[in-house]
Amino acid sequence: MTFRIAFGSPLILVFVFLGLVFTTGCGPRKVPLSDGHQAKELAVKLLRQWKSGASIDELSRQTPPIFVSEDLWKNGAKLSDYQILGDGEMLGPNIRFKISLKCSWKDGKMMERSFNYLVTTTPALTFFREEG
Repeated sequence: MTFRIAFGSPLILVFVFLGLVFTTGCGPRKVPLSDGHQAKELAVKLLRQWKSGASIDELSRQTPPIFVSEDLWKNGAKLSDYQILGDGEMLGPNIRFKISLKCSWKDGKMMERSFNYLVTTTPALTFFREEG
């Protein structure tokens, strides 16, 4: 007895579909997690650059680019001091750091506040202030 399945058989179509899904990358993907040590080094590097007067645009033109979203920095606040509070915590693929900032504005007004920042080291380098 010979067992034959025609190409139009629903069973064959299911196997062909599953094969395509798993070979083309449409299956479940694991999101890469950021490295805590590298994330802290990146945060320190960026805070030092802010403090030295670097612009956010300079960072996005580096290789590899670093994507930064920080409204105080973007709007001209000068960072005079900072402190990273703790070692950070995993939040999805990011590392969350609480950072205390001391900034001054062009008019001389000072501001001291703490914010949470999300830092990623893979697949891209990012530093974003967490809103909310």
